[in-house]
Amino acid sequence: MNRNRSETSAVRIFASIFAILGALLSCSSSAKTAEEIPLTVPLIKLEYPGNPPNIRMLYVKILRLGNRKINQPLLLDTGSSGMTIDCAAVLPVKLCSSKGIKITKNLELDGITVTTQKAITHYGTYDEYGNVALARVTFGSSSSPASTEASIPFLIRYKKVRRSTGEIVGGPLWPKGVFGISPVGGGGPNQMLKSPIDAVGVREGLRKGYYLSPIGTDWRACTNEDANCPMVKALHIGIPDSVKSGFKIQKWKTANERYNFPTIGSCILLKEKTTCRPTLYDTGNSTIVIANNPPNDSGGSMDVGTKVAVKIAMLGEWKFVTSYSSELEFSPTIGHSIIGIRYFETNSLLIDFEANEIGIRIGN
Repeated sequence: MNRNRSETSAVRIFASIFAILGALLSCSSSAKTAEEIPLTVPLIKLEYPGNPPNIRMLYVKILRLGNRKINQPLLLDTGSSGMTIDCAAVLPVKLCSSKGIKITKNLELDGITVTTQKAITHYGTYDEYGNVALARVTFGSSSSPASTEASIPFLIRYKKVRRSTGEIVGGPLWPKGVFGISPVGGGGPNQMLKSPIDAVGVREGLRKGYYLSPIGTDWRACTNEDANCPMVKALHIGIPDSVKSGFKIQKWKTANERYNFPTIGSCILLKEKTTCRPTLYDTGNSTIVIANNPPNDSGGSMDVGTKVAVKIAMLGEWKFVTSYSSELEFSPTIGHSIIGIRYFETNSLLIDFEANEIGIRIGN
């Protein structure tokens, strides 16, 4: 009788141990699953009011530089590498002028180092002049912030100059800076201005990089100044293998050594004529730009309602109909094509920093 009781007690003990082990394994599995969820950063979806119409872009909000609160939206740009930000958004206004930042030696301010090193960053039609600075960058939203793991170099700009005329430009149509997240190359001296996302640590089990999910086709006129723009949860930092497997992947290439962005071969079919070029998928551009082949003398744009098919290097086909007169343009001067914000309304882009790969996903 005592023996039976002992055996029963032993069975109960072993059952309890197995139950505890099962619970621990379940918790461990749940924790692992939680760690593999990417960090989702909300983006601001903006259509500028007034003329010219249909300027549509994505912005990301810079929350802090070092210990200094900034709260400044910058243009999210997959077509450039490195961050720039307007002087007045970072420094006391008395230090900012179109002739330069008024410092004679390196300035330390709230965890930001502003150096005397001057730099110029080049964009499609204009250049930005500024000083190189270093700080830890925090961006996104208060509920979903992302931060670089250490201080990174960026440009505090004091003027923007139109390259063709030398005119200093500005105003509400110009972003207060650029958040360039291309993993290729860099801006400034010795390409020291890199993608800020390259300095953001990813959660355990994720690949280093990011992907952009569809932002939707609905737009409304708004401004960052009025803080009346909608936000979309579209930028995801860190790539789970399960997500990457849903994309069609290729090694990225660069159109030219001068360009700091990854391209993928794409063929654009328009009125029974196909133009194949290295192609940039660019959140910083409101239009589709086709490199002429052979180039026309004047370039130009297509009418509303033009049917277009984009075939992406054996990865898929995306079709759309132009909705405004300058949405589809031609350039006789560039050797690559540009697919702008329209693509990101319904499709996805993935950039794997570790494998040097670019991914395309057509549709949701």
